[in-house]
Amino acid sequence: GKATSAAGLTAAAVRDEFGEGHWTLEAGALVLADMGVACIDEIDKMSDQDRSALHQAMEQQEISVAKAGINATLKSRCAILAAANPKLGRFDEFIPIHEQINMPPALLSRFDLIFSLIDKPDKERDSRLARHILLAHRAGEVREQRRRIKDSKYTEEDEKKMVEFITPYFDPEFLRKYIAYARRNVFPVLQEDAIKRLEEYYVSLRSSSEESIPFTPRQLEAFARLAEASARVRLSDKVTVEDAERAIAIIEKYLRRVGLDRETGRFDIDVIATGISRSQHDRMLTIIEIIKRLSKESPDGSASMEDILNEAEIEGIDPSKAREAIERLRKNGQIYEPRHGRFRLTEEY
Repeated sequence: GKATSAAGLTAAAVRDEFGEGHWTLEAGALVLADMGVACIDEIDKMSDQDRSALHQAMEQQEISVAKAGINATLKSRCAILAAANPKLGRFDEFIPIHEQINMPPALLSRFDLIFSLIDKPDKERDSRLARHILLAHRAGEVREQRRRIKDSKYTEEDEKKMVEFITPYFDPEFLRKYIAYARRNVFPVLQEDAIKRLEEYYVSLRSSSEESIPFTPRQLEAFARLAEASARVRLSDKVTVEDAERAIAIIEKYLRRVGLDRETGRFDIDVIATGISRSQHDRMLTIIEIIKRLSKESPDGSASMEDILNEAEIEGIDPSKAREAIERLRKNGQIYEPRHGRFRLTEEY
């Protein structure tokens, strides 16, 4: 969150006060997590300047440092697991995710997977969850009572029965060792059938839409990484077509949630990469052309909101969508309001 700084993530220059006073580099979280996983909570609360330190680490897996006369490149070959909260407390499935999280699209697009956790009321599921929490709480109380009170009415057998239902199938220590072994000893290679499947899916999806761009090469790299991870978790040295299908299914699920253009019903990576979908972009261009035309015809060189909305409706744009596009253009600095209700294009447009 706000306590996270760029130096804490990358590297800090520290002066040796007890020696000769030389400056040394002290590794940050991303460098210390090399070949592991770095977890960042409340990433949306970080300042933009500190958050920009993540860009190079996520893109190139290394960090360049130029501090106190020291120029160095440090390895940060780690996976990043980040958590963020929506601005209004809850996610809305019908609003683009970039509008709900205080994060720039340039950083969002660097994550292979983005999932929004939505809490929907479900009687059966809520009942199971509540019972699990309460029984886990009771098991902890029994354990504490047996530890503190010698003549407790609960026996060791009672405690074991209560703890049994919350004991995971795989012991956490075993899972930790399994993952560590897989990362260190298993290096899967893409097989021809897996390459062909990923290639076909990527090409067919891009060619299916002439207007929006469903995927970019950055997403293709994500496919390959997830397919490799699927093979690695099986301790296999081969990435098969089944691994490729699993990677496709995972990315499709995430894109349906956060990368879907609600107006066209198609995948549009621009929603994540730039913050606006192709349909929104086209609408904004149309509004710019309308303002340009109306400004030339107007004596004071500006266009009124009413005229813009009328012209937009003729072009087939809903008034609410047109207002949204105007507001976005104003925030982006592409148009300005010389006086209330009148708009002009900025000089560069």
